[in-house]
Amino acid sequence: MPSHPTRHTIARQWQLLKLLPDRHPGMSSTQLQAALARAGHKTSKRTVERDLNELAMLFPLHCNSKGMPYGWYWQPGLSLNGAEQLQPDALCPSQQIELHAWVDDGLARRLEGQPLSADMHLAHQDDGGAMLAATVQDSRALMGWLLSQASSIKVKAPETLRLSLIAQLRQSLALNDEGY
Repeated sequence: MPSHPTRHTIARQWQLLKLLPDRHPGMSSTQLQAALARAGHKTSKRTVERDLNELAMLFPLHCNSKGMPYGWYWQPGLSLNGAEQLQPDALCPSQQIELHAWVDDGLARRLEGQPLSADMHLAHQDDGGAMLAATVQDSRALMGWLLSQASSIKVKAPETLRLSLIAQLRQSLALNDEGY
């Protein structure tokens, strides 16, 4: 689990979006809470409900409120993959890159359950963590994911991605280190 509460929230909400079905009747907040727990995000049912309400303001999510328990699902015809196509990245062609990174044990466990790509490979290290190799789309979504996992991952290649991540982290640190 990420140690910083904001990164933890982003990771949990991203996982929640991935869990939502693409059709009616959807999944209840209790079912989603259990699925999140299996994915390593232990949280309360009320937090899941709050997350769903927040995410519904940003993504095309629907709530089947005709009967109890309410079921949440993606707008018909969309899923997380479909919603990603609505984001600004879709206007700019992205390319596939070969991501190489060291990840800590916690992130390695989560990636085993939710691989980044079909060709992802994790090589566990004797001194802890694992070396990650995966073919991924070079996009803002990738950078957002890397930033959300910043305390658990060390990008090795490509160098341009590593330098871009460092620049984003330095900018954030400078902004937040200025005080009030």
